[in-house]
Amino acid sequence: MNDATSAAPTAAPDTVVLAAEGLGKTYAEGTLNTPVFDGLDFAVRAGETVAILGASGAGKSTLLHLLGGLDTPTAGEVFVSGQKMSALSNAARGTLRNRSLGFVYQFHHLLPEFTALENVMLPALLNGASDADATRRSRDLLEAVGLGHRLAHKPGELSGGERQRAAVARALVNKPACVLGDEPTGNLDERTAATVFELMLELNRAQHTSLVLVTHDRRLARKLDRVMELHQGKLREVARDDV
Repeated sequence: MNDATSAAPTAAPDTVVLAAEGLGKTYAEGTLNTPVFDGLDFAVRAGETVAILGASGAGKSTLLHLLGGLDTPTAGEVFVSGQKMSALSNAARGTLRNRSLGFVYQFHHLLPEFTALENVMLPALLNGASDADATRRSRDLLEAVGLGHRLAHKPGELSGGERQRAAVARALVNKPACVLGDEPTGNLDERTAATVFELMLELNRAQHTSLVLVTHDRRLARKLDRVMELHQGKLREVARDDV
C-alpha cells in the first residue's frame, strides 16, 4: 500500500477532533430574524464516520459550513483539533482549516485551468509541502482513486465520477483530522455514487480520518458509524435500523 492510503500518525480513537458547543445560527433580513438552530451540541471522534440527515431547508449545509469554519455562528463555539475557531484570526483559521479539515461538495469545485494532479496538489502546497512532496502525495492519491492515467487531464476532460474522485483525493491530500462532505454524490447516478461513496470510506479508514457526511441517501447513511438527523433546529441520533 502506498503512502496515500497508509494510516498517518493520528489521535487516539477517543479524541474529539471536531465539536460544536451551544451552536446557534440566526439569519437577519431587515427586522425579521430566522433562527436555523440554537444550542446545538455535536462531537466527532478520531476515525469516526457520521451521517447527517434532514429535509431540504433544515440547515444541514449551514451546520456543515459552521463546523468547517466557512461561516460564523451567532452563538456557541466550534472546536477543530481542540482549537476554538472564534479565538483565531482569519489567517490562522484558514491555516487550521486547510491542515485539519477536508471538504467534498456536491459540485467538485476543481479549478478548470489546472490538471487533476495540480488541483490535488494545491492544498498541500498551501500547507507548506515542497513541490516534490505535494506531487508524490497527490499522484499516489489519484492512483488510489483510479485516476493514475488521468493526472494531466483538466476537469473538463473528466467524467462526473472522475471529477468527484479527484475532489476526494484533494480533500485527503493533507491527511486531515476530518473530512466534511456536503451531498458529495448528489449529482452522480446511483452506480457511480455508490462507487465514490465506498472509495471515500475506504480512504478515510486507511488514513484514520473522521468523516461527517450530509446526505439525503439513507441507504448510504446506514453504512456510517452514526446517523444524526437535523429536524426543527435539533440534532438527534437515529438508530441505523430506523434509517
